[in-house]
Amino acid sequence: MVWFLAGPTAGAEVPAPTLARLLLSWALNPLVTVGLLAATIAYLQARRRLIASGVPWPARRTAYFLSGIGALALALLSPIQAYDTVLFSVHVAQHMLLTMVAAPLLALGAPVTLALRVAKGRTRRRMVRVLHSPPLRVIGHPLVAWVLFTLSLYALYFSPLFDLSLRQPVVHDLVHLHFLAAGLLFWWPVVGLDPARWRMPHIARVGFVFLMVPFHAFLGVAIMNSGRVLAPTLESFQRTWGPTPLADQQTGGAILWGAGDLITILAVLGILISWANYEEKVVAVREDRRLAREREAGRPARPVTRPPTP
Repeated sequence: MVWFLAGPTAGAEVPAPTLARLLLSWALNPLVTVGLLAATIAYLQARRRLIASGVPWPARRTAYFLSGIGALALALLSPIQAYDTVLFSVHVAQHMLLTMVAAPLLALGAPVTLALRVAKGRTRRRMVRVLHSPPLRVIGHPLVAWVLFTLSLYALYFSPLFDLSLRQPVVHDLVHLHFLAAGLLFWWPVVGLDPARWRMPHIARVGFVFLMVPFHAFLGVAIMNSGRVLAPTLESFQRTWGPTPLADQQTGGAILWGAGDLITILAVLGILISWANYEEKVVAVREDRRLAREREAGRPARPVTRPPTP
């Protein structure tokens, strides 16, 4: 039974990733499989209870959350995990899935809001205490989340920690956990659906995400232009297929740069759309309140003028 998520160990002979081998390389790691199933069942049960009580829950949030679970399964259980210690490009793709795909999708599912709506009594009070606890207030601060999400990549790839993570399964798994946790902390205030101590206006969310672009781009370019392999372990595997470790590392740098910028642009577009919808709702609420006050005062209501939708 495999309890760790690391790929082949240093110095191992690695077979070529044929189609048959890729189809059969899914690893039902018990810890990850049970965790993902438990999270899915808990979310769907909470949604069912909420709807049964007469409170609607948007179907798109459920779709986002389940898509996030699927992205986690793809990153941690699919053939990706069978080569994540062998090929730097695969490792980067896995990292992008965890931080830039799974994390924002899970945040868009608003699981904390759903849990608070179905929880009652002591359970709900405990959840609220945790959300307002000093530790969560500190690590949930946007600046702390941004530093953990962005700068820790430099600490990983340009230190002996990266090579250690390729040789030690426990360290490897902890790096996965850090990627996911840092991603969730980063996207939590950006999405802005779940309750948070630190709320950011939409313009701040745009700047928060855009500020990540130069750091990701510089890291990707630095890795692409590096004349040496970042981790000696990457050169220890016995394989006669695929690119050289250095060429593969350059591909990984390109993925980090290009995919990071693409996802950032999509995120900014999402924030702008959310901002436009929010402003439209605010204007509509103000107009409704004005009409209600004029009706109460017995004055004829002026026509409602709504600004054009951006």
